[in-house]
Amino acid sequence: MMSEWKLYLIHMRPKTFLPSFVFVLSGYALNPSKENWWYEIPLLFILYSVLLFGGTCALNTHVDRDVGPLNFLDNPPPRPKWLGHFGILCMVLACHISYFFGPYVFWSSITALITSYAYSGRVPGIKWRGKEVGGVDLVIDASGCGVIAIIMGASIAGVEPTSRTWMIGWLFTLTAAGSYAATQIFQLKPTDTYETARNFSSLLGAQLALRVGAVMLISGLLGVGWLLYPDLMNHGVSSYSQILYALFFVIFSWGVVQCLRWSKSPFENATPQFKSVIFTLLGARLFWIAAEWLR
Repeated sequence: MMSEWKLYLIHMRPKTFLPSFVFVLSGYALNPSKENWWYEIPLLFILYSVLLFGGTCALNTHVDRDVGPLNFLDNPPPRPKWLGHFGILCMVLACHISYFFGPYVFWSSITALITSYAYSGRVPGIKWRGKEVGGVDLVIDASGCGVIAIIMGASIAGVEPTSRTWMIGWLFTLTAAGSYAATQIFQLKPTDTYETARNFSSLLGAQLALRVGAVMLISGLLGVGWLLYPDLMNHGVSSYSQILYALFFVIFSWGVVQCLRWSKSPFENATPQFKSVIFTLLGARLFWIAAEWLR
């Protein structure tokens, strides 16, 4: 029988660690002080991807009592008894460590902990959890993968986030919201309604949720382009960065096209479609990170 400590680790969904790291690394790319990247990047990985993101996954699985396929965990093993407590402990540990790296990192971690519990946890006197209210689930999830991650990454070196950093954070929150339906639909059945599976995608219907998501993706992409336009026109970035930005826009746009094509038959090959859209969008972000790093 699998050792119990391994069950805790597996339910943190280690396959999410690297994909989720793209969110906080996007913030670090905006940080002008990268002299200590050799320890700041591993620190961000531990704080955000392992403790906060992994802890959130553990808490969510514990409260949901999930047994079927999950995001990045197709065949979950049995849940250990204290999985939810373990998840909260991981997030509290992240907050404790964050305290020593400045107020923005600390309050980003605190906000992540609060929103994580608001998403998955049960509050006495409140019937529905955050993830069971269509639209609220999207806002909480997108904030954690967007502005919270961006601000944490950008301020880990003690640098105060600029207005540009905040704007990028909110624009990437919008793109995270745009990809949110993709993470839900493969877990839905065609017969599901908002009463049987309460979330953003069932509220709108799978087809409309993907199309609304595509609009949010395009809007966020255009917003990023609007921010970059003056620098690009005034040759304020290197030629290498210009090429990388161009690749970002092309690949990200292909992710939007994939989302729209998927919306025609949202329950057909849903899992491969989900993985294709998500990894295309994340892959595009890597080019944006490289461009920001070199500019």
